[in-house]
Amino acid sequence: MAEKVFEIEYHPGEEVVLHFKTPILSIVPEASRGHFRTAHKEALLALRSLLDKAIERAEETEKTEAKERTKIEVE
Repeated sequence: MAEKVFEIEYHPGEEVVLHFKTPILSIVPEASRGHFRTAHKEALLALRSLLDKAIERAEETEKTEAKERTKIEVE
């Protein structure tokens, strides 16, 4: 029986996690390794995009909170 190259962990409504077994990748054909490298890069770029959006939202929240402040005159 062939060993699995990766395992999928799925939590409904939460996340999907792919676990790649590194030692097995050494027996994978070079063309496939190239695809795995490209997929890894794309996953990192997707993560970067998500982080950039989260940072933008945090910055917008900070700006909104700053605008909601009211100046109170003290006599």
